[in-house]
Order: sequence, then structure tokens, then C-alpha cells
Amino acid sequence: MMTLDKPIEEIPSLCLECGEQAASSIVERDGKVYQHTECSKHGVAEHLIFSDSNLYRKLDAWNELIFPPSAAGAARQLSGAACDRGLNSVNAPALAMMDITNRCNFQCPLCFAETDSQGDTYFLALEQIRKMLQSLLNRPVPCRRIQFSGGEPTLHPEFPRILRTARDLGFTHIQVATNGSRFANPDYTRLCEEAGLHTLYLQFDGVSDEVYLKLRGRRLLEQKIAIVNNILKTNMRIVLVPTIASGINVDQIGPLFHFALKYSKQITGISFQPAALVGRVKIEERERELFDLAMMAKEFGSQTGLTQFPDDWFPLNAVSMITRALSRIRHEPVATPACDAHCSLGTYFYIDEDNQPVCITRFLDLERFFRSLGEIAPVTDRATLGQRISQLKELNRLSGCFDKRKAPKALTLQRLLRGLDGWEDKSCGRAADWFRRGFNGMFVAGMHFMDSRTYNLRRLRRCIIQYVTTNGDLIPFCSYNAGARYRNGEELLRKEHASPVA
Repeated sequence: MMTLDKPIEEIPSLCLECGEQAASSIVERDGKVYQHTECSKHGVAEHLIFSDSNLYRKLDAWNELIFPPSAAGAARQLSGAACDRGLNSVNAPALAMMDITNRCNFQCPLCFAETDSQGDTYFLALEQIRKMLQSLLNRPVPCRRIQFSGGEPTLHPEFPRILRTARDLGFTHIQVATNGSRFANPDYTRLCEEAGLHTLYLQFDGVSDEVYLKLRGRRLLEQKIAIVNNILKTNMRIVLVPTIASGINVDQIGPLFHFALKYSKQITGISFQPAALVGRVKIEERERELFDLAMMAKEFGSQTGLTQFPDDWFPLNAVSMITRALSRIRHEPVATPACDAHCSLGTYFYIDEDNQPVCITRFLDLERFFRSLGEIAPVTDRATLGQRISQLKELNRLSGCFDKRKAPKALTLQRLLRGLDGWEDKSCGRAADWFRRGFNGMFVAGMHFMDSRTYNLRRLRRCIIQYVTTNGDLIPFCSYNAGARYRNGEELLRKEHASPVA
């Protein structure tokens, strides 16, 4: 019997063949979700985009909660060729990215940036970098979180000076997306810490050299462990970033978590990234089933036994309820991580004094908690200090979300709420007494960046991870690397603002 498609929604997309805007239908069939994209020139293309329709609909429900009708209307009203191809986002960036070089010392079989160690490479000039950083601070809601990327950004001969520049300008969180190779040197590691580096967004695909041979073209496990051990001697933090490719390292999801757990006071989380058909792809990924966030959540639960699917998993945009509540209480504008719910999925663990993980949903009704935060009333312009303090008392109603009978003995609601400071201000989590005032925790999340199979302009318009260009514009991550791939044109401009290649 033929199974009928159940329509979910219509979205604007791009044609897989010509890159022009095309209409897409999202449909459900046999418990999975597919995207049909129809181009007037190239016909209809169909791809599986999500392996669990129930979770897909749960994420849709969060989108309806996070994005009020007025915001949705504003997104629909966006017009113009730039927007049609996904150049603009209606959101302020929660994290800005800056490519400072396209040179790399690896030539990975899988690389969305398609960087190389040879050819026409550049190092962006320090003065140009300063101008681009300043443009982030001059925005209506200043963006003070920066990730330097590339290429391999640590190959830039002035990388420590770049870190100091960002620190001196007032950036509150400075991270680097890196293969980590230069941090195998203890002296270089300490130099970067002293210059202001906070976090390594560290390429870490598994705990087996066979994985690295397939994805990176070389054995790297020993070096990766050495890098982690060097960071342990500093006050910097690590987020492990595994690229997950079907048939290669899906079985590494559980072992990666157990590795991170050994170093839980330095490794604050894991950001799994399903492999995308973007840039250089030499692992026959086109012939494999798309690995998605539902698969990630299911595999994590089956490999660790620590989570239940789908109840323990929430979209990143749910966390925007925390920053929105803090903004209302303090009457300070902040950029909230209100990306589309289909961009990221995660959960969170409390780590006790014996280094044992407990999923936060075991003792906290997380959905009710987020919704309660979203209901905290805003502070008016005329609010007195006393009125602002009374707003803080609204947090008491959150106690109904916290089950102290099931919570770890050392954890109270007050201590949990203090942990919100560590979410908003990364310096709190690096303070000497943090684990006494706050607690040790670790997030596990997946970021599903788009390629031609999953391209969705609605997601792009809600993007919160954006590249800053040489002229100070911002481009959504997936527009920069996929779809229109604005990276290519931007790199031509970068070479006009480059330092001499060393």
C-alpha cells in the first residue's frame, strides 16, 4: 500500500542544481521527514532531512513559542535579492565568527571551508581585524562573543596579538575553532591564555585513530590527548567538536562523552556536527544516509544509557528564555540564542563530586522551567531598584520545577540558579571558587548546519551564528559556507586586506 505524505509546512529554499530560490514542501512519511524542492528549470528533488517526525514536530512547537506572530511577520516581510539568497538574519548574533586566514596545515578529506596548505592563501591584516571587531561592538546590541576561525587560525603569525586586541576591546568571550595542533606546544598554549583566549572549539572526531585516518587523513589521537592535557594546566576551557559521518564514527558518540567526562572541569561540552555536503567531501558522503540530530540523540542514549528519547532533548532556542528573563530583570538588552529550533538540539548534565553525570531532567522539569522564565514580566523604564529586586522574587515560583528529592544531595535550586550566571557570563565559570558557588556541568548538543539537501531560508533568517565581513556586514553561517556560499567572494576581498604571507 502506498503511504501518503502528510504536509507539515512550506518553506523558501534554493535549487540544488542552479542555486536560485525555489519553493520547498516539508512532508512526513512513515515517521520520517522529507524536503521536496521544486525548481522551474530542474524539476523536483526530494531528500530525507529528519529521521523522526515526532521530534521534528516537537521542535516546531518550540518555534511557535519562541517566535511570536509579530516576529514571524517581520521575517516574512524581508525582501530583496540579498535576503532571498539568505544573506541577512533578523537576529543579532549570539556569536560572531571571523576567518583570519584560509591557510591550514591539514588537508582533511572532509572540510566545509575547503582550505589547504598551498595555493592562494592569506593572513588578514591586524588593523583590518581590529576594524571588523569594532564593527561588532558598534551594533545596537553589541556582540561581545567572538570565535576566530579559518583555515587554521592559529597559523596566523600574529594570533596572540589578535587575541589581545579582542580582549582589550572588551570582548567577554574569545574562542578559537581549531584543529588544536599548535596547542600541543605548552609554551604556545600558555601564550594564548595570557593573551586572552577563553575556549578552544576543538576538532575531536573520536577516540580511535581509524576515525582520524578516514576524516582527517592522518593519525591524530595521541596529539589530541596531548592538547587536552596542556589545556588542563591552564584556566581555559574546551568544547569538543566531532564531525559525525554515517558509517565512520557514529559509534564514537558514547566514547566521546566518557572521554570528556574524565576532564569535566576543563571540557564544558560536546558539539556534535553532522557531516554536510559542503566544501571538500572525499568520503563518499553523498551515498550515505543523512545523519541528523534525531539520530544523534538516539545514539547518545543507546551508547551511554544516560538519556531518554525524545524527552531529555531540547532545542537551543529554549535557552533564550534564560537570557530573556535576565534581560527583563536587569533592563539590559542582550542578544538571545533564538535560532530556529531545527538548528540545534541538546541536553545538559550535572556532574557530581565523584565525576558522575546526572541528566538535569531527572530532577528539573526543564520544559516548565523554560516556560516559567519566559513568563517573567519585563521591568519598565520607571522601575525603582526595589521594584527590580521584587522581580527577582519571581524566581521563587521556579521552585515548583525542581524536585529536591531526586536532585543530587549537593545541589539546591539556589545553586542551580546561580549557574545561570555562568551561562550568561563565561568568566564566572572560570572563577577560582566557581565549583563551590555554582556547579560542574556539561552540555551535549548537536549543531546541524545546512547543505543543499536541507537548505531552508527561514532557518537562515533566524541565524545567531554569523560571520563578520571585511566591511562589517554579517552573514549567517550556512549562507557563508553553503547555498550561495558567500565565503568564496569574501575570501577574494580578504586578499586585498591581507598581511604578507609568512
